[in-house]
Amino acid sequence: MCDPIQITNRALFENPTAAFRPSAYWFWHSIPDEALCCAQLSDFQAKGIGTILIQARLALPREDYLSPEYLAAYRYAARVAGELGLKLGIYDDYNWISGHAGGRTVDGCDAVRERHLFWSSASASEGAISGIHPPFVETMGPDILEWQYEAGKVEWCDWTVEAAVLHPISGIETLEAISDVTAQIIITASDAVSCAYAFDGRIEAGQALTVFISARSSTSRLINYLLPEAAERFIDVGLNPLVKTLEGLLPDPAGFVFYDQPAAGFYRWDQMSGDLGNSLLFAPALQETMAHRTGVSFAKILLALLQDIGSGTLRLRAEFYAGYSALMNEAFFGTLRRWSDMHGIALTGHEILPHIASWSLNGGFTSIDPRVAPAVDFFGIDAYRHETAVDSNNFSAQLAPKLGDSVARSNGRSRCMVETYASAERTTRRAAGQWEMTLETARAQAIRLHCLGMRQFIWHGVYQTDGRDNDPTPFANPRFDFAPGINFEPWWHYHDLFAGETARISAFIEPAKPRTPVAILYPLYTAFAQGPRHGHATHIGAWCEHLLAQGCDFMFVSEADLAAATIENGKLIASGLVFAAVVLPCVTVLETMKSSRKLEAFKTAGGAIWSSGERLSVICDSDAQVTCFKVSTHIEGHPESRDIAALVSSLPAEGPKVESASGGKPWQWIGYEADGWWRLVLFNDGSDDLVVEISYGCGFESEEWSPADGVIHAPVNLERSLVVLQPHEVRCIRLREASEVVADQAATQTGAIHDPVETISLADGWSFSPALEADFQSISVDAGWETQGFADFSGTGIYRCSLTIATQGDWLLELPQVETAVTAFLDGQEIDRRAWRPYRFALSTLSPGTHSLELHVANTAANRYYSHTPYRGDTADKSGLTAAPKLIPLSN
Repeated sequence: MCDPIQITNRALFENPTAAFRPSAYWFWHSIPDEALCCAQLSDFQAKGIGTILIQARLALPREDYLSPEYLAAYRYAARVAGELGLKLGIYDDYNWISGHAGGRTVDGCDAVRERHLFWSSASASEGAISGIHPPFVETMGPDILEWQYEAGKVEWCDWTVEAAVLHPISGIETLEAISDVTAQIIITASDAVSCAYAFDGRIEAGQALTVFISARSSTSRLINYLLPEAAERFIDVGLNPLVKTLEGLLPDPAGFVFYDQPAAGFYRWDQMSGDLGNSLLFAPALQETMAHRTGVSFAKILLALLQDIGSGTLRLRAEFYAGYSALMNEAFFGTLRRWSDMHGIALTGHEILPHIASWSLNGGFTSIDPRVAPAVDFFGIDAYRHETAVDSNNFSAQLAPKLGDSVARSNGRSRCMVETYASAERTTRRAAGQWEMTLETARAQAIRLHCLGMRQFIWHGVYQTDGRDNDPTPFANPRFDFAPGINFEPWWHYHDLFAGETARISAFIEPAKPRTPVAILYPLYTAFAQGPRHGHATHIGAWCEHLLAQGCDFMFVSEADLAAATIENGKLIASGLVFAAVVLPCVTVLETMKSSRKLEAFKTAGGAIWSSGERLSVICDSDAQVTCFKVSTHIEGHPESRDIAALVSSLPAEGPKVESASGGKPWQWIGYEADGWWRLVLFNDGSDDLVVEISYGCGFESEEWSPADGVIHAPVNLERSLVVLQPHEVRCIRLREASEVVADQAATQTGAIHDPVETISLADGWSFSPALEADFQSISVDAGWETQGFADFSGTGIYRCSLTIATQGDWLLELPQVETAVTAFLDGQEIDRRAWRPYRFALSTLSPGTHSLELHVANTAANRYYSHTPYRGDTADKSGLTAAPKLIPLSN
């Protein structure tokens, strides 16, 4: 093969670069010395990490952040990382919530502290704003409150009347029924936690007075993201010191800056009412923006955010939040983008994703209204980034990477970084994390995320210290700062296996475009107008889950993508991808008529338009009532599996066909190269074998690329292929239609190994020690060591037994159940390592006689770190061998 592109692709697969390798936040809980920097960075590099982002966490005293000592250590660490071949990302803040610079942004500059708009509605001429509180912060504990607010107090000042309207309590039909009475409201009293106001006028029966008052927090360290000067101040005191200390190390190894969910407080208060679920950020520019966009009184627009004011309500809401988001995006992300361009480094990071850990668009952070934050217009935010990043939580498939890949492609790129953090499931204290996480769990999640659009996995994170015993305090004790710190897990020694394999899967996917028959229209203006509890959110989740269950990939497109799309042979070409169908998930509001016309043209050309739930009723740039928008198929209620299965079956087939030949379906990713080759990733994340049949035309040429070791096997020609995927097996296959079929017919790739009659059970004769220097004692291998006197032991336990072989032959050692990673030694020589299923070891030809078998098994840190804390749970976590090993003869 002489194709230089393929040579490059193969080399990248064999030895993936840092862009595909796992990266990690490196949590600094104190300022490290040079020895610690060298030791930990060398360790990270040896375990296959490609990129490190230094992140100051809450355990680090805030006054140490960006101190001369901190910056000196930061530079030293960056230099060492570069010498080791690691890349460095500049994590841009203290703890998280980008923009505050550990409080330095607002220190001495009160004008940039967050200012919010509150409201009160009643049939009375006097009222108040009181009881303001940040529930999102309060649920996380006093340390988070102390971090975000000076002295841990939420206090306010500079109370200002911004708008007031007199209006019918209900049944408003036109804007004329609303009177702007802003000039007749005065503040009569105020203090640090409340204000009172009075109306100089008469309120008739059946009328209500709604007053909007802004206040600036006098104690919050968070900024007003509507103000460009706030972002400029953040750069000056937060980012410039880091860039200056990295002089000579930009853009290599420090090539990008990473922001983390910038957002002001999500406040609630006693008088809050209406459609909007949290306070709004406020700045005078907001009034100017709304006047320009709508020509409607600012006070009347604000009322529309809270209640129905007639036929124009949805349009006004959509226009308001579109203007609000655009103002915030430009003020913060636009300022950061210009700064990063000036310094020649990439801007990346992630905003708040209300769909975290969910397929539903707002199924994660359900306590917030995402419209008040940069948390709805994902396509618009991504336009300011050089690289896309998203957030994910815990270890199940979810929307974030798919939406991340979609917005990246919309903006001329592809795929994304995915920060993955673990929140506790065994306790309500989410920051206690999951020390019980296994490498098998993480690997399965990483492979799923790669199939959904991830290029690079970001661990949250590797720890500087494992914290303190006898202190269950979240955050302040690093041990419970969204554990695990993976480098303090007993299975950390196996991380290089995870890093190498997942990096190769990512590199394998890289050269191809995904086969995505279905486009889902991202309903931005519906989300703006209807809010997070509207059906579009859950309809998106249902479409995503059911399409994937059918093996049908998809991508999100924006209205701008539709406007720029072309139509060829009944297909929609948008974001560089080809679509046969477009989904409208409970879409009620569109931004422009261009979108509607493009959809109609697509349908006329033979494309399919599927919709569900409520129908389109408003197009914001048109006064015409939408009455005749036709779709190919409409699902009246919530889309169900059977509905989507029927629709998918109607799509034209293209490329290789992958069908389940047994119960269950594997995870899959299918993409195509420009030269006619296809790439397939198949992954079985279940507990039973899966059989998959692959066919393509009258036959195909197939190459097996092994992600575990980087070996690319010689191609074979097949009519069809039955692939047996063992539990947690992953396969990377490259194929193209063949002009001739050679008789390797119906070749079965690696099949499951079934126990022959001669299988030898190794149930007896085992001894165990929790450390090499400790005494060994008899132990059962049918139950974990936690049930046999070692309930609190986390580490590597050693199992020993003797094997007596009667006849010479080749054998396979199978460990049916291991908790959770194991290295096998035979006669003192290491055989191999495994950290996920299947736990099988090929034993070289064994001569007759007695042989010593030793298994070094690493569990998780849960039994050690959760012991004697409220986070322990009812029983200790399984550890070690929990089923008898087997010897399986391969030849005699």
